[in-house]
Amino acid sequence: MNTAQVNDLAWKAHPWTYRNNRGCVKTAHAFIRYGIPEPNGQHESDDAMKGGDRIGFSEVVVTPDMVGKTIAVFTNIEVKGEGDSLKPGQKKWHNFVLAHGGISEIWMNDKIIKEPMDV
Repeated sequence: MNTAQVNDLAWKAHPWTYRNNRGCVKTAHAFIRYGIPEPNGQHESDDAMKGGDRIGFSEVVVTPDMVGKTIAVFTNIEVKGEGDSLKPGQKKWHNFVLAHGGISEIWMNDKIIKEPMDV
C-alpha cells in the first residue's frame, strides 16, 4: 500500500485525528515553527522527536469507578507506506505518548504497532 492508502485506513479507524503539518518558515526577524512537537529549526536531525502524521483524540469510556463518563485521550498516528522507514525521533515521540497515557499507533503497510519501540 502507498502512504495515502495507509493514511485513509488510519483515518477511518481514528476519525478524530487530523493532519499534523510540521515545519519552519524563516521570516526577516525570526523562524515561525508549527506542528506538534514543534521543530527546533530548519534542519532537524533524525533523532529529534517528531509528532505523528495524524494527531487528535480517541473517545474512551472510563470505568464505573471513574463515574462512567466518556473522555478524550490524546492520540498520535504515524503513517508509513511501502518503502517508508521510521526515524529514531518518530519512535521517541511514539514512546513518549504511550508513556504519558496517550494512544499511539504506527501504521506500516499491513501492520499496526501499538507497543513501545526500541530507539
